[in-house]
Amino acid sequence: MIQSVRANLILWFIVPLILMIPLSLYVSQYVLTQRIDDSFDAMLHLGAERFEERLFFAEGDVRINMHYFSVNSLGTGGQGKLFYRVKDAQGRLLAGFKGLQGPGIAFPGEGFYDTVFAGTELRALRLFIPVRGASAGELVEVIVAESREGRENLLQDFLSNLLVINVALGLSVLAIALFAIHQGLTPLKRIESALRSRSAHDLSPVDEQVPAEVSMLVDSINHLMVKIKQNMQHIQQFNADVSHQLRTPISEIRVLAEISEKQCNDPLLKQNLQSIRKTTDYAARTTQQLLKYAKTKSDLVDHAALSVQDLQPVCHEACARLLNRILKRGQELEFIADEREFPVRCDPIMVQWLLTNLIDNASLHAGGPDAGYHGTIRVRLNEVMGSACLSVEDDGVGIPDAAMQHVTERFYRVNRDEKGSGLGLSIVSQVAQTHAAQLQLRHSEQGGLLVSVLFPLVEAMTEQ
Repeated sequence: MIQSVRANLILWFIVPLILMIPLSLYVSQYVLTQRIDDSFDAMLHLGAERFEERLFFAEGDVRINMHYFSVNSLGTGGQGKLFYRVKDAQGRLLAGFKGLQGPGIAFPGEGFYDTVFAGTELRALRLFIPVRGASAGELVEVIVAESREGRENLLQDFLSNLLVINVALGLSVLAIALFAIHQGLTPLKRIESALRSRSAHDLSPVDEQVPAEVSMLVDSINHLMVKIKQNMQHIQQFNADVSHQLRTPISEIRVLAEISEKQCNDPLLKQNLQSIRKTTDYAARTTQQLLKYAKTKSDLVDHAALSVQDLQPVCHEACARLLNRILKRGQELEFIADEREFPVRCDPIMVQWLLTNLIDNASLHAGGPDAGYHGTIRVRLNEVMGSACLSVEDDGVGIPDAAMQHVTERFYRVNRDEKGSGLGLSIVSQVAQTHAAQLQLRHSEQGGLLVSVLFPLVEAMTEQ
């Protein structure tokens, strides 16, 4: 599973931080231990040297002046336990703790060493100090030791403070990183918002100010949109070419069949010629419907070409063109509209196709398979809940409830014996979808079919 860019960037910030904090503490502990030991050792050395001021030679013996002298006056760190031992050159104990051990035979000279006394781990220093007034070479062994308690407490304080600082610094760096990631991904969010906000049919280039690293992505998206738009235009041109190439031979066949029918005296042959003419009529209508179906397909329509039109004259013109055909079938056509403008963003040709198919559908199928329809087809245009409602109603047999949800499917016909291509309501549905209109089918009060298309109204006719 591919993670998001944001998740990857955050992960690559968090993982190093998690690793760096313990590593920083480990290195800090090592360095601080060395520095603290050096500081405490220096103070321990200074405290041991102070014994030189207390040693003197009198009456042939080495003496030590311990008046007004305490262990704390040695001048060490003062946080741990302090021990000392002073012996003369003959090994006699002059002062201090007899049980405090020296470094042993392996370490005969001066220096620091580690030892244990009274169950306490100690850091000790042995020095050989000359005695004032004594003969040359008279040295006194001085051992000063301090427990590690003070060193460890100081190291823990340093590490505790350092841990708090590292955690606070890590959280601050993480917050800054998150803010930087958010700011860095803002151009991508703007592109995402721009693409999400536009309709699925808007193929105009993405026009966003983005950094150089993202501009290549935007260029690729725009290049892809150009290709998609070109493909749509090619498909539309192909549909137009196919329609033109098919309509011409179909029309020629129909004309030849009609001429031959008039010149023919053989009843059987004349009947066959009539069937040919009817078949060519059906083929011509089906070809025309297929072309309309292809042209109204929402994915192939350039929505930028839609303009604001008054719906009333568009519908009035479509009804006027169909009036003679309706009257020849013994039917009536009514157009009822409120006296006002109905500004909608549309393609007038497609809207006329929509209305033509609705009227033809009522004219051809309202009477059912057994008889033609001889009633009235009513076309209404009014405002319903802020939308321009274009409805076509008949008083025919209607559509069964089970078929109501399928009639907008391609090539679906309620009765297979009825003539028709099964594309009329499919075209209506596609035109409605292209114009963001709502299509509603229900039974009319007279029992027929009532089809309503609700187009969103725009504010003014001048809007483009």
